[in-house]
Amino acid sequence: MDEITPDTRDWAEVIDGGCAECGFTGVEDVSTAPDEILSAAQSWEAVLSRADAGQRADPHRWSALEYGAHMRDVLDLFRERTRLMIAEEGPTLPNFDGDSVALESDYAHADPAEVFAGLRSAAQGYSAQLADVANDEWNRKGYRADGREFTITSLTRYGLHEVKHHLQDVGA
Repeated sequence: MDEITPDTRDWAEVIDGGCAECGFTGVEDVSTAPDEILSAAQSWEAVLSRADAGQRADPHRWSALEYGAHMRDVLDLFRERTRLMIAEEGPTLPNFDGDSVALESDYAHADPAEVFAGLRSAAQGYSAQLADVANDEWNRKGYRADGREFTITSLTRYGLHEVKHHLQDVGA
């Protein structure tokens, strides 16, 4: 399988300017995030059930299986980042190098049913956590290692972009 060229774009920029590729605006209503995340997770069942889910249509882009595994891990990451922002004052958020994680975790050879089960579980956990965010917590802050500031609101929007964009990546 061909190697993927690492993605060096700072995707958090979509919070400020939207994403022309998928139609994300950057001003999405985070109150709908729990339902959107659960709905998107359900869409992954059909994607990961495809006979060709593990095949790359383009040797330089992830397969649907790899994107699904990435989405599972991203949902867990965003849940953990949100938990930290609620529990601590201005925490440094854990770094995430999706390309390295994909290789280390061998996304390309994962079992699609296990990936979907994990993705569904991650979506349920993150969705439940967001449903419990209190009004005064949406402005709590956390910082990436590079200093970029997030509020729970902006982090949730960033997560909604990930959900929308990766479903588009796999044609769902």
